[in-house]
Amino acid sequence: MKLKSIKNIRKKEANSLLYYRSDYLAEAVFEYGKVSKEEEIPIGITIEKNALGEALVSVKIDGHINYPMLNAMKILKEEILKMQSDGIFS
Repeated sequence: MKLKSIKNIRKKEANSLLYYRSDYLAEAVFEYGKVSKEEEIPIGITIEKNALGEALVSVKIDGHINYPMLNAMKILKEEILKMQSDGIFS
């Protein structure tokens, strides 16, 4: 399984005054199988800065995927941290 992309990233409206936490909605596109079948799944992303300034990422997959959930979550978190360090998530 391979994460092809995270697309349609949109920031959720802030319901609180927590400036160190940001919530996003997006779609993750996974590619798997010998015939490179694609699967698009909605995800929720929370990026929170701790007291040391490190980004803590949590991901919620909204639905069923054809792959072990823990491996998919690990792949997503790694990619989101990379995107966050590149400045995609503000």
